[in-house]
Amino acid sequence: MIRLLTSLTKKKIIVPFYHTVAEQQLPHIRHLYRMKTVKEFLKDLEFLLKHFEPIDVETLYQMHIHKTVPKKPVFHLTFDDGMKEMHEIVSPILLKKGIPATFFINSGFTDNKALFYRHRESLERDFTIPTTCGSHPFNKLMGNYAPFEEKVIGFLHKEKPYLTTKQIKTLSQQGFSIGAHSVDHPYYNTIPLDEQLRQTRESLVFISSMVTQKLRLFAFPFTDYKVSKQFFEEIEPDVDLCFGTAGLKNDEIPFNIQRIAGEKRTYETLKKILGKEYLKHIVRCIY
Repeated sequence: MIRLLTSLTKKKIIVPFYHTVAEQQLPHIRHLYRMKTVKEFLKDLEFLLKHFEPIDVETLYQMHIHKTVPKKPVFHLTFDDGMKEMHEIVSPILLKKGIPATFFINSGFTDNKALFYRHRESLERDFTIPTTCGSHPFNKLMGNYAPFEEKVIGFLHKEKPYLTTKQIKTLSQQGFSIGAHSVDHPYYNTIPLDEQLRQTRESLVFISSMVTQKLRLFAFPFTDYKVSKQFFEEIEPDVDLCFGTAGLKNDEIPFNIQRIAGEKRTYETLKKILGKEYLKHIVRCIY
């Protein structure tokens, strides 16, 4: 089915993305989406390697910029949020299988300096602390929950959920690409243009200060939905490739690539996810 769909749509380049992989559901993740276990992730990789060839980000860049359609379908694997499992679990698996990947890092969370507010929300539900202030409670009322704030600090110090600078450099030395993912992961369509640009440029500078690589890479936190053309015009000199999360979809911005989420709120194999994405793409082309 996948071979038929790639042939019919001519969409032979895919960019799946994940956030993390672990043996069991993590407390700062489990109330947000259904992350893949190691066994489930390996099943996804087995499917990918059967139907697609892995490529590195430089090959992806060349194919995208020159609008090359490869003879055989290809994929480039990406991971968001700079979770510690990239170093502990994911990279050893990918190195063993010879799969290149790009890891997108939030500069504000590296070295476990702070906790992403969505991860706080998941922990809050785990700690059964009531929320009273809407979708971004920790930006407003965290000071009123000192016991929970102490748990957050303890969690950061003990669990160290994010990559350290040393681990990021190790991933780069192992041949993986490192990209920027903003400073602290805001919804870009809720912040003004100057803040979008600051978040993007600061995170790009942070990555370039740690690793040396040919391409400057940036993945939007959450989504690039409703991000203005002006943003892309102003950021173009600073970046070679941007990445969104809209699935198997063509983008009008020449240097912006849309990716396919490998995780959902409930468990789905990547085979099923990709089948749905290809069918949606066919429907969009018809209508």
